[in-house]
Amino acid sequence: MSRHSQQRRTAKKKKQQRASGKPQRAEGQDTHQTRRSAQHENLNISELIRKGTVYAVGPSKDPAALQDVIGEVLALEQDGHAVLVRRDAARVLDWAVDEVFLNGWQPSEFLHALARDLDKLEMYLAFETLRSHSSRTSARAKAPGDWIRQLDELGVDDGDPSISPVVDTLRTRPTTDPTAFWTFLLTVIGSIRYLQSMTPLMAVPSEWDGSVVRTTGPKKDSKVLNTVRNLLAKAEATTYAAEAEALSAKAQDLMTRYAIDSAVLEAKRHISLSDEVETRRFLIDNPYPEAKVSLVQAVSDANAAKVIWFKHYGLVSVVGMPVDLDLVELLFTSLLVQSAHALAEAGRDRASRSPSFRRSFLLAYASRIGERLSEARERATASASISYGSALIPIITERDEAVSAAFAEQFPSMSSTSQSVSNAHGWAAGREAADTADLTGGREEIDRSRR
Repeated sequence: MSRHSQQRRTAKKKKQQRASGKPQRAEGQDTHQTRRSAQHENLNISELIRKGTVYAVGPSKDPAALQDVIGEVLALEQDGHAVLVRRDAARVLDWAVDEVFLNGWQPSEFLHALARDLDKLEMYLAFETLRSHSSRTSARAKAPGDWIRQLDELGVDDGDPSISPVVDTLRTRPTTDPTAFWTFLLTVIGSIRYLQSMTPLMAVPSEWDGSVVRTTGPKKDSKVLNTVRNLLAKAEATTYAAEAEALSAKAQDLMTRYAIDSAVLEAKRHISLSDEVETRRFLIDNPYPEAKVSLVQAVSDANAAKVIWFKHYGLVSVVGMPVDLDLVELLFTSLLVQSAHALAEAGRDRASRSPSFRRSFLLAYASRIGERLSEARERATASASISYGSALIPIITERDEAVSAAFAEQFPSMSSTSQSVSNAHGWAAGREAADTADLTGGREEIDRSRR
């Protein structure tokens, strides 16, 4: 057959293929090359999704650029790649949540931080990503006890190992607007990817293996702490000031003795204090988060702990010795309840129900609590010196230095904040309420029970 005859035959075959609508394949192209081309195309889709998340959330947020990306995504869908686009978008979402938890976040913190910016439907998808992650990592079988406890508190059971089925369902609903859907999805992924790295407070998923301790064993002297918790609960519940004061004084005595005795015992054992320093994170809810942070700060200052506020996420990190952090957590939780009760009692007229009054009230409450706790700590230190003599001062100093060093290492760059007050009436009422608050766990009257 001549060369021209071959060309005519090939041209005729191509014409027939075009007429029949069958896809054409270049000569020499095999199925392996086709798969390789598809993989390359999928990689580009993933990169396109990532680019869209950058424009959806964070410092590079750009609505116009976001719409350009969504336009490209919609074009891919219309060109027959809808399944691939959804699959790759789901994969990027799975990767994002995996990375967040590898970077130190915990389940309750994850949902708490996202809820500050996302709406109800967006939070539904965030919750589903947590379910997928739990299944994908076998969290129920491998995760530390605190992680599993948070899943239980959040009501998280295991979902599909991939978020893909949820993405498919949301995208293919008859009422779904394509542009709105992709804006929604890229916003959720971007919000997750924008969460900064945190100090891991427990084993991260990549460390979940047979050696991980799944339960967080009881804390030292848990019987004492349980007694203190019970006393605090009774002090918060009673309507009689004298009874609340007596309950609080007893809790205060037990907790203070526990803290000082623990410090002296550890000093005798020559325990490395730098290894003992811990970090805990507390969730700060709206409204008036700055006032609640001020209360955490006041309690922490009085108990040799240091605080940093992640304002955008509604979190505070508190660094200190375990026994002091136990005290901070118990006291802060109790004073939050007491401050809410005091604010409700004070807000009986229109003026005292205004936001400026409430904010000023709570800031003043925290300020006055801080003063009272500082006074209590000074009395406690003086009383402790009677029992332990001059040896107590270097013990306390060494512990303070260990906490400061750990805090500086963990947070090398930070800035201080201050709060302004716009309602003098609220400020005065808040200080008055703090004067009658029950300080349930401060450092005073250490040896009262020994007399």
